[in-house]
Amino acid sequence: MKKRLKLLWIVASLVLPLQGQEVVTVQAGDTITIPGAVVEEQRLIAPEVPFFVPHWYLTLQGGGAYDLGEADFSQLLSPSLQVALGYQFSEWLSARFAVSGLWARNRYVYPEFKYEWKFIQPSLELMLHPLGLLKNHDHNSFFNPYLFAGVGMAYSFGNDDAVDGSKIHGVRFRKLWTDSKLHPGLRLGIGSDFRLTDQLALTVEANANMLSDHFNSKKGKNDNSDWHFNALVGVRFTIGKSHGKTEPQYERVTRMEEGMKVVVAKPEPAVQTEEQMLRFKVNIQFVINRSDIRRNQLSKLNNLLRYLQQHPNAYVRLSGYADRETGNAQINMRLSRERSQAVSEWLQDQGIDESRIRRYAKGDTVQPFDLPEENRVTTCYVYNPDEESGEWKLDN
Repeated sequence: MKKRLKLLWIVASLVLPLQGQEVVTVQAGDTITIPGAVVEEQRLIAPEVPFFVPHWYLTLQGGGAYDLGEADFSQLLSPSLQVALGYQFSEWLSARFAVSGLWARNRYVYPEFKYEWKFIQPSLELMLHPLGLLKNHDHNSFFNPYLFAGVGMAYSFGNDDAVDGSKIHGVRFRKLWTDSKLHPGLRLGIGSDFRLTDQLALTVEANANMLSDHFNSKKGKNDNSDWHFNALVGVRFTIGKSHGKTEPQYERVTRMEEGMKVVVAKPEPAVQTEEQMLRFKVNIQFVINRSDIRRNQLSKLNNLLRYLQQHPNAYVRLSGYADRETGNAQINMRLSRERSQAVSEWLQDQGIDESRIRRYAKGDTVQPFDLPEENRVTTCYVYNPDEESGEWKLDN
């Protein structure tokens, strides 16, 4: 672009002199000074900057749960689900409303007795995203850990196993509940999102729930709380945009380029293509396996002769051919040579100097036409010599 501006400035300086100034004629080889051009440019003063956009998100998770008790670890495991709807206030702070649960499992040691019950635990939680507190945090980072704490209420129901156990097996549940019961609790946890796209992330989470001592129907020592733990994996969907970018800011700068000295060069002569140099063409047809000129081809030859006589600087290129459907390569090469020779001798007999004739024999290696009978031919192409040197440029 800058080179084009310079060229336009040079042309304007040479062709459009200012009013009232003397017009100076320049010749090839003269050196002239061109004043510097005024150039306008855009300079970046503020690049685009990413910024956070508050947004909603949805989390779906599943995994396993463990209820603290006297039995072996594997005997107290149960499945767990969690659905959460959250709102991200900033890079480092969000809140969510979660609903988790499915069922819980525990075991009475003596007499040995296992039992299950169902529960749903809604909770409200505040979440901290520590990487968001960093000044140069990249919101596109793959690993995004978080911590959270909250309060909730476990709605428990379906405690029939424990009720039947107390009646049938004589199990003494000190805090047995029937029908359904609410258990307030506190919740703490840690997790991480693993970013896949702007809208989707994998999530891994572990949480601990401290519930009232009635949760598992057993009385804890000193009425200690019951503990329910979850290990979850799932996906997080971002609703809407989570980040945007500011528009870059530019300012216009005007500057004067340095002047330049130019030597006026002699224009180079235009090089003619073969098509531009071609002035006349004619095809002289022959009979199969013959090279003598037929009477019906004399009108074409007379037209060729007349053009060469009217244009003494032009020259003719004669190319003989034979069709490959007959004969063999050796015979066809000889025949094509004789055909171009016959046309050359006819022109020389009419007074055309041999130096203006170029002869070629192509045999059957080249078939310029589609039909076999059309390739029994000598093509006659008339060209003008190079205008600068006077030399013939087409030698093959």
